Amino acid sequence: MYEKTPFIKINLPNGLTLIAQHIPWVHSVSIYLMVGAGSRHETKQTAGVAHFLEHMAFEGTENFPSSRKGAEYIERIGGKSAAWTDKESVMYYVKVSKEHVDTALNYLSEILLKPTLNIQAIEKEKRIIFEELSRKRDNPEVEILDCWFEWIWGKDQSLGRSILGDETSIGKINQKSLKAYMNKLYIPGNMAISVVGNISVEELEKKVTAYFGETRGGQVPRYKKLPYTPKSKYVKIIPTNTLQNQLIVGFVTGVFYNHEDYFTMKIIADLLSNGVSSRLLQTLIYEQGIAYSMGALNWPFSDTGLFYIHGGFSTENVEKAVKLILKELKKLMIEKISTKELNEVKEKAKTELIFSTETPDALAYFYGTQQIIGKKTMSVEEILSKIDAITVEQLQSVAQKYFLQKNLRLLIRGPLDESNAKNFEDLSQIL
Repeated sequence: MYEKTPFIKINLPNGLTLIAQHIPWVHSVSIYLMVGAGSRHETKQTAGVAHFLEHMAFEGTENFPSSRKGAEYIERIGGKSAAWTDKESVMYYVKVSKEHVDTALNYLSEILLKPTLNIQAIEKEKRIIFEELSRKRDNPEVEILDCWFEWIWGKDQSLGRSILGDETSIGKINQKSLKAYMNKLYIPGNMAISVVGNISVEELEKKVTAYFGETRGGQVPRYKKLPYTPKSKYVKIIPTNTLQNQLIVGFVTGVFYNHEDYFTMKIIADLLSNGVSSRLLQTLIYEQGIAYSMGALNWPFSDTGLFYIHGGFSTENVEKAVKLILKELKKLMIEKISTKELNEVKEKAKTELIFSTETPDALAYFYGTQQIIGKKTMSVEEILSKIDAITVEQLQSVAQKYFLQKNLRLLIRGPLDESNAKNFEDLSQIL
């Protein structure tokens, strides 16, 4: 933790948000440039364009005519770069030694603002994305999450579609559609640049202004608040010829990034699956021996939120797993957690946050993510205080509010068939 050097947030005249933290005792500078241009801004026809554009940023720019030239420019000074696309944001990352901040910022300005979007490179990239789609489908733990999102939201809504898109939508991507997406979303007011490392804030502001300050754009686009239509059934089974059943016991909570219940839901997720001593890991793995791995996650978006428990189970144990999971959730609703257990879980959550923000890379990501999704930035200390404030009564009240049968959406992907659904519908009565 770097409380002696707090972060500073600066709004540049063109709308770009700069978040900076000077850490003079390290030798590096970590930069995350985040764009509010994830897959939620896509239409059904343009599904996958956000992720495709992220790939194309590295396929040649005005001054780096090929992906090799761009890579050589940043790697010759020992720099590292990466990028990835999420539902609501696209992240571009560069880390360099403190002497090469100009190189890093120039590199980022090139790939974000000056990609050539070469037609031949686009066709090559389609083949790469098709391979990525195949890899995803071969990974049941990844594929089930896409299946669950599609079931909950439907493919007519952006959250219901895979970030990768599909073969049809990827096949239709062209230079025109990529430029249109970039021109609409890659504008300063829709970006945040988060920089942590050995550079003064004053010097950094001048450099960021030099590389990004003249960039201008139109109005920041917003998507409409996502409506959720409850399903008539609580259970869906997707038959596959796999050896294991992938399971998601999930809830549409609506707990978004800045929601008052966000941190309490995070503590509930930790109570259930953070560490060997957590409730579900103890029950499903160490007592019953029916799972190799599993977890619980609270997933907030800018305007809605989800909570789910996932794991892989054999066919003979999947009903038992669902029953035990639902019983643990019901227990949170009807029995108050002890003060001792709550304090232990909060301590784990706080320590995990502290450990996860001990590097400039992690801090830059931590600040930038908050800003681009939640539109505000909190320090580690502020979040620790919010975790400390959670009470036994609050945790029980929040569990009672969201872990309801009407919110339950249970998905199983594995060697079962729809005839098994009735058994799981009956188990849902536990809630």
